[in-house]
Amino acid sequence: MASTTGSLVNKFRGCLVGGLVGDCLGQPFEGEALIAAQHINNYFRQLMDPKVKVPYKPYTDDTAMAKNTALSLIHCKGFNAEDLARRYTTEYFAEPKRGYGSSIHDVFVGLRNSKFEDPFRPAQRQFEGLGSFGNGAAMRVSPVGLFCHASLLSLIKIATLSSKITHSNTLGYRGAILQSLAVEQALHFKEDENFDRQKYLDDLIAKMREVESGEVSDVEAPSNDIEDSAWNTKSYALKLEKVKDYIGNPQPPPLDDIQNVLGVHVSAIRSVPTAVYCYLAGLNPIEGVECENTFQRVVQFAISLGGDTDTIGCMAGSIAGAHLGFEAIPKQLLIHCEAVDTMLQIADDLHAVCTSTDFEVNIQSSN
Repeated sequence: MASTTGSLVNKFRGCLVGGLVGDCLGQPFEGEALIAAQHINNYFRQLMDPKVKVPYKPYTDDTAMAKNTALSLIHCKGFNAEDLARRYTTEYFAEPKRGYGSSIHDVFVGLRNSKFEDPFRPAQRQFEGLGSFGNGAAMRVSPVGLFCHASLLSLIKIATLSSKITHSNTLGYRGAILQSLAVEQALHFKEDENFDRQKYLDDLIAKMREVESGEVSDVEAPSNDIEDSAWNTKSYALKLEKVKDYIGNPQPPPLDDIQNVLGVHVSAIRSVPTAVYCYLAGLNPIEGVECENTFQRVVQFAISLGGDTDTIGCMAGSIAGAHLGFEAIPKQLLIHCEAVDTMLQIADDLHAVCTSTDFEVNIQSSN
């Protein structure tokens, strides 16, 4: 394979494969509340040792859905609600044991039974009409950040519409918007520039404030999971302000703060900002994380936090991959992950479509 360091296609590859790596390597730890630092260090040390045989790591629903998001964007040259809903549903019934959340089954059954007449209706019916505020839309949306890297308005619109096929709650689709924006910003970083983490966050906060403008008070979610307090807020912009505080402090926050304040939960508000933090923190050495490779350090740190390890690892890996490129990912890690070649080909195809001279984003939200 020819070298593509510094090129846009290298970053597309880095994003999609980076998400795959975080997903595959994080899956064995999903749901663990506390993971000893030495245990994670030993885990990655074994992965990086070609002499040690480590079980092959399959991908989860995170990659299964991200793959179909990208394939739909490629096929339709943009967003088509019916096509994307069909792809998600077909994938689910073909391989339902990829780790999908239990509540998503009803959405896919509803889509199939209605013959996709209204791709958004089954999700709108969930949770007594509140819709899902989980991170299932955010975990799969990184291809949108790549595809719409030249059009912020298209990015926000497609991230929102693609999310609403399964996650109609405002917190659910805003989490996807944040993840796609984080990828888009990382993608535009040039290797000859000094990366300013504070400026990156300032830009991201400004965009999320605009997205949230006039709507934050309307967000509804069960109070036992999402509480409106100083640190566990319904605003992604305020969550990112906390990330900015952490990044600006020379001393990293205690692990308990990251887990309890940012969160390691399956809800989008308590995982997407955490993934952004893991990406930014991992660009520099982290005490207790024994790793010299920057991409690996991001993913390793994300997994070490426990909780929803595959999804937070996937989201952080996608952002880091968009920033650093495919060739920054240790090849030894790829050996352990399913479908690397598939994701590389999809990345190349996605890049080819959205960088063609006659490209215009197509958005079709209804049949």
